Amino acid sequence: MENVKLIFQRDLKAMFTSPLVVVMMLALCILPSLYTLINVRAIWNPYDTSEIKNIPVAVVNKDTGASLAGQQLNVGDTVIKQLKSDHQLDWQFASASQADARVKTGKYYAEIIIPKNFSKSLASIAGDNPHKAKLVYKANSRDSPMGGKITETAAKTLVNQVETNFLETVNTTIFSKLNVLGNKAKNKQAQILELKDWIITLSNSMDLATGALSEISHTTTNMATVLTALKPVMTASQNVDVLQSSNSATISSLHSVQGSVNKAFSSLETNLHSANAGANRLNSIVNNLNRSASSTNRSTVNNLLNRAISQVDLLKGQITPLRSFLKSVNGQSNLETLSGLNSTLGGAVSLLNEEKSQLRSLKSTLNATGKLTSADIASVANNTHRLTRTMNSSLSQYNGSVKSHLDGISNNLVSAASKSQSILRQLKQAKGINEDYLNGAIQGNQLIARSSADLNDKLGTYQGDISKIANQLKLTSDSDIVSIITVLQNNPKTMGNTLVKLFNVKDESIYRVSTFGDAFLPTYLTISVWVGCTMLVMILHTTVPRGNRRFRNISIHEEYFGKMLTFGTLSLVQTMVILLSSIFLLRVQVESMFILFLFGVLTSVLFTTIIFTLAATFGNLGKAAVIFLIALQLAGSGALYPVQLNPAFYRFAYRFFPFAYSVGGFREAVGGPNMTTVFTDAFIMFFMILLTVGMGYFLKAKTQKFTRRIMSDFGKSGIGQ
Repeated sequence: MENVKLIFQRDLKAMFTSPLVVVMMLALCILPSLYTLINVRAIWNPYDTSEIKNIPVAVVNKDTGASLAGQQLNVGDTVIKQLKSDHQLDWQFASASQADARVKTGKYYAEIIIPKNFSKSLASIAGDNPHKAKLVYKANSRDSPMGGKITETAAKTLVNQVETNFLETVNTTIFSKLNVLGNKAKNKQAQILELKDWIITLSNSMDLATGALSEISHTTTNMATVLTALKPVMTASQNVDVLQSSNSATISSLHSVQGSVNKAFSSLETNLHSANAGANRLNSIVNNLNRSASSTNRSTVNNLLNRAISQVDLLKGQITPLRSFLKSVNGQSNLETLSGLNSTLGGAVSLLNEEKSQLRSLKSTLNATGKLTSADIASVANNTHRLTRTMNSSLSQYNGSVKSHLDGISNNLVSAASKSQSILRQLKQAKGINEDYLNGAIQGNQLIARSSADLNDKLGTYQGDISKIANQLKLTSDSDIVSIITVLQNNPKTMGNTLVKLFNVKDESIYRVSTFGDAFLPTYLTISVWVGCTMLVMILHTTVPRGNRRFRNISIHEEYFGKMLTFGTLSLVQTMVILLSSIFLLRVQVESMFILFLFGVLTSVLFTTIIFTLAATFGNLGKAAVIFLIALQLAGSGALYPVQLNPAFYRFAYRFFPFAYSVGGFREAVGGPNMTTVFTDAFIMFFMILLTVGMGYFLKAKTQKFTRRIMSDFGKSGIGQ
């Protein structure tokens, strides 16, 4: 162990023997990072307009135009006009011969040709032989294969958008024409404008109408229930001598009712406690959110925001029925204490609405910036504390005064039995209220309730359509009768758009990486670390100077571990420079800094053991093997392309390549970690380190004589060293 330490100390001192040596060592530590910085920056976002706006693409317009619904149409000219104001690519407008020649010589990367029958094909939808229009795309991928792919994606995307827009325009024109009834529309202009205003007014009044119908349905349902309950009492008042009947049945019934009322009041207390506990849970979630604000793991912060919003909705769902119950009870008693509690709960609902709005704003900030700060969350935290205090206050109000008043309401039910005799006398005198009258009143209220509920449902069904049509009508001019009729009839804009695009695809990414450069960062980090280790073994000695008497008795294994310690230290410095320069200079996306640096260390140690062992054991042959290994791993480890695209040999062998696990670990750090993958990759890399060190320890002594003989003979031949 002492000799290993001696070798390491000697190498550290040697690095500072002269200024030129220091400069050389600094270059060895910095140069590998340039590989990542230059390459990742070069492909940072190759499909973004700001990056590719200088790539020349030719556009050739051969469109001869067509006639549609009595109007002349030349979509090619319109496309050219639109492209002149578009700066997604460097559009070059040229003749067919000029464009072909310049695409072949590489002056243009691609060419888009608008055929002469382009407008006719678009207009064919109105004829007997409808067919699709086509645009011709030619690309020169010889000079720059990547450039060809970039222009293909960008140009085809733009062409698709142009094609979609004009197909929608043509379809809309066709359906608009089909909906217009010629000059008759002019004769009915006043009626049409009146209908337009009526629909807009109807849309604006829909919420009021549905609310009123709902209230009518609710009120008449309750009235029917009351009359139904009153019916046996009224019947009894016509047939029973109330002065001689016993009141015991009435009192017994009221006791039963009192039990139900007490149960309802007890449920109010239980629900208040539950809501108070919900407010405390919300406070706990917001506190966790505040503590996690500086977290680089966006998914953790987003999950906490979603939990907080769900808790707000749950708490609001608990409080709203309590307010309705209090309002119902207090409708007859009109007690100040009940009104006060109801007002306090109303304040809690307002705080919940405000908090939900704040949480949604935080989600927007998180999506835009990728992180939140404590300052962002301060308002939400303050609101939550106010909500907790409000709920505690509501519980104190209930225990302090409301509960006793509710008990009084319950007890008053029994005392009301003493007044039943006079009430029944009055009912006895109501000879005009017979059973037929009550039946008619009950049925009438039930009919009104059903009818208003049905009408409310139907209005709700059509409310969206009416609102949509009204919004479109608001955009039309009173002088444009054609547009108004178009909206009022088949809504041709919707039909035209539907024919162009039958469905939309919602794009969701499980692990979202913001740019192309970020996606390729793990590959270039891995290559840079390998390149750095390779530079070390190409320039620095893997053996100790045996001419120095201090090292004459050093064993082969001591030399192996002592020099590996030197190479490993320099590789770690290189790796830290690579990672830190990527973070601070490129500002790359990193979801987990810990995992990034963990795999940086594992990659550095693993690559050092592999490269140093090959060079120290087999000399220049081992160095050649190092170069071969980087080519083999780039092609077959899935670093650049999915493994499934590789030949069968690579699909089997990639599991044994360290690149696959290093790139995989860095990807977890950049895109968001799946901990199962993180542990698997880290374990395999650690196992590879132990395996490589063990093989080096065994082979270093066994192959030393053989390696020295090969290198000696190779040097004597005069062709190598």
